[in-house]
Amino acid sequence: MKQTMTLIAYDLRSQLRERGTLILMLAGLLLAAFALCEGTRFDRQGRQAAASAIAQEVQARADATALAQRYFANPAAEEFADLKWYRTAVDVRGYAFREHVGFAAKPAMAGAGLAIGQADLLPSYVRVRAESMESVRTALEIAHPALLAAGRFDLLFFIIYLWPLILLALTTSVLTQDRETLRLRTLQLQGVRPGRMLAAQITARTLAATALLCAMCAAGALALGTVNCNVAGIAVLAAWCGVVLLYSLFWACVAMAICATCGNRMSAAFAGFGAWLVLAVLMPGAMQAVTQWRAPVPQRESYVQAMRDAGDQVAANKLASLGRFYDSHPEWRPATPLDKVASSVSRLQRAQELERAMVGVEGQFAQARQRREDLLAQWQVFSPMTLAYQTLVGMAGNDSARHQRFLGEVQQHQQRLRDYFQRTIQLSALGDERAPCAATCLGGYGFRDFGQVPVFAPSAALSLTSPWRMQLVALLAWMAGLMALAALLLSRPWAIGRH
Repeated sequence: MKQTMTLIAYDLRSQLRERGTLILMLAGLLLAAFALCEGTRFDRQGRQAAASAIAQEVQARADATALAQRYFANPAAEEFADLKWYRTAVDVRGYAFREHVGFAAKPAMAGAGLAIGQADLLPSYVRVRAESMESVRTALEIAHPALLAAGRFDLLFFIIYLWPLILLALTTSVLTQDRETLRLRTLQLQGVRPGRMLAAQITARTLAATALLCAMCAAGALALGTVNCNVAGIAVLAAWCGVVLLYSLFWACVAMAICATCGNRMSAAFAGFGAWLVLAVLMPGAMQAVTQWRAPVPQRESYVQAMRDAGDQVAANKLASLGRFYDSHPEWRPATPLDKVASSVSRLQRAQELERAMVGVEGQFAQARQRREDLLAQWQVFSPMTLAYQTLVGMAGNDSARHQRFLGEVQQHQQRLRDYFQRTIQLSALGDERAPCAATCLGGYGFRDFGQVPVFAPSAALSLTSPWRMQLVALLAWMAGLMALAALLLSRPWAIGRH
């Protein structure tokens, strides 16, 4: 043990004297700092945008309340001379379909700035309308398509793709340099075991480099406000450093297998880049290609055509569907014939009919997407980089599973919102039928109960991250397999003296 520690200390001192090692680590730390700043900036902008949306909702409700107070106090005032019912908040129809401002915001997680993940594609807040969920389904981050295709340079990108290259550059000279200089035979005569030396030196270099990276990132995250300096923030940073350390040790195992195989530093450098190319590009790409082949999503054109056909069907069966609606809600049935019911009164009912007509098509798309997600979840064990990526994204709360839970709660809120406006509009129509008024009035469509309109409130489950710890078990299995491979390669009689 003392001999091994002496070798480790000597190797680390030798690395500190290498100018190339220092330049490489400095470049890596600068890239990590820049990536951390970019992730922090993106997360801060997202939080500010969500807060601005909620503030806009609160202000719009306050403005509508003030407008209703002035209007119902004096409807004949000059400022209301050109009032249009469909463009004002004091009329429930205009408020429900045009003037209502409602947002649903996804709670921000403590470590969101450490991994952007899919947050640039999956918005953190959406506009919710009573009529349909279309505003939620089409809500996307406004960004240039080229930027979305390339992805953002954040700390996650640096850790997953660039940090392995730095580690391979630092570790692929272990054992291969000793073979080239014929020093390995001398060390072996002194009782040094090549396998133990290989594992000790690569692990020491990896741990030293990773500790420096984690210390810099943790200090930078606290200084920049990426995470708050509290219990939750420190816990997130500790978990993040643990995952990064485990991921670095995986690449240390890759380096062990490479150094056990290659006879010189040149071949080890090429083998390291080849291993990175296979693990970082080819394996995830093949997994995506196979998933798309096994679980194809229907063409978007078929959805658009089905939507048009459903709209035509609802328009053709307007009176029949309206009759079924009032049969299920006899307390809302008007005295006038159904063909005389205003379109603004039956608008939400038509939206419900359209959703019913689209249930089959929506189910097909949902099943296809779910099958693709299930296949990706099953096959990600074959891609160590995908495992690490999903783990870090899950810790940050920017994964698609949490976003789907968010959308599920948004849909429940939208249904409550629609039910509220449906009831209010139908009762207002009955009131206007009994006592018609030329202008908007409280006995008819007049509206001032803005405080009763449902407001989105996220559940406590949205403040929790998706499960991510079990994915690390597969990464540990990869590490064990690589270490066994390195041991097997070193056990060959000709492996030690090769040069």
